[in-house]
Order: sequence, then structure tokens, then C-alpha cells
Amino acid sequence: KRIMSKEVDFSVIKFQKYDDYLDSFTTIHDTYYLGDADVARCIAQLGYRSTKAPYSEDEFAARYDSAMNELQPKIMGLDPFSIYMSPDTTDPVILSFKQRELPIFSKQLSTIVFTSCMHRDGSEMSGYLDLEQSWLDAMRRTFKHTNWKQIYQGKAKLKPKPHHLSFRNLRDNVVLYNDSENFRVLHDHRYGLIFKHKGDHKLIPMCGKRTPFAKNVICTLVASPKFGSYIFYDHYVRKKV
Repeated sequence: KRIMSKEVDFSVIKFQKYDDYLDSFTTIHDTYYLGDADVARCIAQLGYRSTKAPYSEDEFAARYDSAMNELQPKIMGLDPFSIYMSPDTTDPVILSFKQRELPIFSKQLSTIVFTSCMHRDGSEMSGYLDLEQSWLDAMRRTFKHTNWKQIYQGKAKLKPKPHHLSFRNLRDNVVLYNDSENFRVLHDHRYGLIFKHKGDHKLIPMCGKRTPFAKNVICTLVASPKFGSYIFYDHYVRKKV
């Protein structure tokens, strides 16, 4: 059995489960030629796809818990909104918000969320928001802040607002863009809407087009039977800011 070093590996917290971690050692070609993602993971687990052997499932779990425990003291001065959620909550969207609290408040992660809703006439309102700033605005009780307590309690849906990074209201023909504490809004004639992280200056493209910056973001669609679908754009910060 391999002896684990005491060094904390923060890279594991970007993976929601062990299979996702193993997938980071495989390529699209592996799955294509082997014809099975599980077989590709087994080969990766044996260490054939990297100079560094991947963690076993038990090692991965231990490393994940160690990283989270290390981050915990750094956000003890803040009361995350997950304290308001029911312990029986199974809603995938609410759980996705909770999962990101530790890494976001410890400045390991910076997340943009795409959300949308429909007017009664069927027209759409949508936008992108800086998740950390939205939480902090609610803690500061800034003007027109989002009621995150009600969202975590399952009583309200996260909706786009005009002061978010991007806001689009088709009914009123309104399109607005605003920089946040973590991101600057950019418009590229080739790749469209892009956000630049102010800390490590990495470019964060929105899913839909192939760009040279795709490695800077992990894009995840999360659907809730109660609140609809959200897209999470997770950027792991290259240095502490």
C-alpha cells in the first residue's frame, strides 16, 4: 500500500467524484479506441496515462477531506448561506451552491453562474453572475441584493439582475454588462462574450464555441426539478488573490 505524503493536494477539490478525477487522466481518443469509458479509467488508474500514478479511490477521498479541512479555518469568519438549508435537501442546484462555498471563500475557486427565467408572455430574461460577489452583496445587504437565505431554503429561484456581469431582457430589449470584483467583461470578435479573472488574468470563455481558453474553465449544467437549469463556470484560480 502506498504511503501518503502529508502535503495537502488542493487540486482534488475540483472533482465532484472519483470517476471525474480518473477522467482527467484520459483523453477522448482513449474512450473512442477502447469503446468504454470504464476501461479507459481502469487503464488510467494503473498509471499508464501519466508519469504520476493516480490516487486510489480511498486515497482520493482522504486527500479531498484533507484539502477541505485545510480550507475550513480560512472562512470561519463568514457564515455561508448553507446554514439555512434543510439537512434533508436533495435539490442538485442547492447542493451545487453549497459544494462551492469552501473553495470560493478560500479564493481557490471563482465561479460564474448562468441563470434564466421566463416572463408571463413567454419572453426570456437571462444573465451571468459572479457567485462570490452575489453572496458577499447579500451579506453586506447591498441595494437590490439577492435573497440567498430564501434560495437555500428552497423558497426562491436565483434570477438575473441588471447589476450582474451580464443581463439580457428580450421583452424590454435591454442588454447590460458590468464588471464585478472578480471579473472584467470582454467582447471578442471571434469568440464572443469572455470574462477575464482579475486575480490571475485568465480568460474565461462561455460554452458554445471552441476557444484556446477552454482549459481555464469547467462548465457544468445542473438541472433541478423545482428551479430549472443553471450552468456553472468554475475557474480554479492560479494564485491566491
